[in-house]
Amino acid sequence: MDQKKGEYPYRVFRYILLGYNWYRSIIFIFFRFVRFTYLTSGSIWTFSGVFANLLYLIKKKEQTMLISFTSKYLLEKEESKIDELLGILIAGSWEKLKIDPIEEFFKCIKGMCLKSDVEMRRRISEALPALFKIELEESKYLVEILRRDWDEEWKSDNRRRTIESLHYIISKDKKFVRDNLHIVDGDEIFTIIAMIEVLDVWRGKINKKEAEKLFTELKNEMREFKYGKSEINAVSELWDILYLIHSDINKAITKFEELKDSPNIYIQICVARNLKHLCKRFPERTVNLMAYFIEEDRHKNVRRPIAKKDSVECLITLLRDKRLFEKAKKIIWKLTNDEDDIIRLVTFDKIEKILEIDNEFGKKILQHIVKNNRHPRLVERAKILMRRYES
Repeated sequence: MDQKKGEYPYRVFRYILLGYNWYRSIIFIFFRFVRFTYLTSGSIWTFSGVFANLLYLIKKKEQTMLISFTSKYLLEKEESKIDELLGILIAGSWEKLKIDPIEEFFKCIKGMCLKSDVEMRRRISEALPALFKIELEESKYLVEILRRDWDEEWKSDNRRRTIESLHYIISKDKKFVRDNLHIVDGDEIFTIIAMIEVLDVWRGKINKKEAEKLFTELKNEMREFKYGKSEINAVSELWDILYLIHSDINKAITKFEELKDSPNIYIQICVARNLKHLCKRFPERTVNLMAYFIEEDRHKNVRRPIAKKDSVECLITLLRDKRLFEKAKKIIWKLTNDEDDIIRLVTFDKIEKILEIDNEFGKKILQHIVKNNRHPRLVERAKILMRRYES
């Protein structure tokens, strides 16, 4: 009897281990399928549905989430792939597989960074904060690739998004962050603005003197790379107003309202990008500024910051505010209907949050996107979400 009692924990452990290895094998097979689909199709379109769902998966770092997602995907997709999977299981070859599901996951993402279109690379750069939580070292390799991303139409836009993610790891690897806060040939002013915002986090969380020194070095680099006077003046103004936010937020909101009509468009962009810091304390004044910056006569580079995920998250939070939810909905609706592709795409990234808070409003957005067919990638994602929520 005592021997049986001693065997029980061992048996439980053995079953858990066997189950874990089985799940690891399923993950391996899934990502082989993904890579095969991607490489043989010759098109990213085939893969868009997978990555749309991956963004949900990325919110959880546990390997069990990867396993759950994989199982769901395989069961919902092509029967032929499930049939092939069953053949592998029947043959028993899966028992010999020794792989790491996280490693296989990142191999797929790396491949997409190197070969996919600019929109998919944008989605990866937007997902970096979550990817850091899953595996920091693997994610840093993605940063190195995306830091030099370039597209003839979007230019250095994905570089900027990559820089924006760095403040999430500034306390874990400040050397890596510092090494990526130098100008790379081709960086637009928007990428440098993102660097200044990361340095502001450095000023608050790491060391104020170090941040001041790095800021001075970055301004000197701007002069070496021949950036214009209006661009250099804008980053100086940004550095000051970011400090004001932390030191005197009442003065900060007033300063923001004064600068909204600045003749320097880059200062307007800096203000629009950082309204998120004021939303909690001054929700109504912040919403009014957001509405001001997305008026039709505003340049698209002034409107775009309002579609940034942190700005949209502020608006989504205000959907719960009885006084301001109508204003917030109006802004979100305008963003999802903006003539600029980037604004619509980026706003749509947060559609699941909108559905969670205001399901009716979220479905209205989905239906409108499908009906108007403004962008094929948006339509595909909207249809996937509509099927998921209907089921």
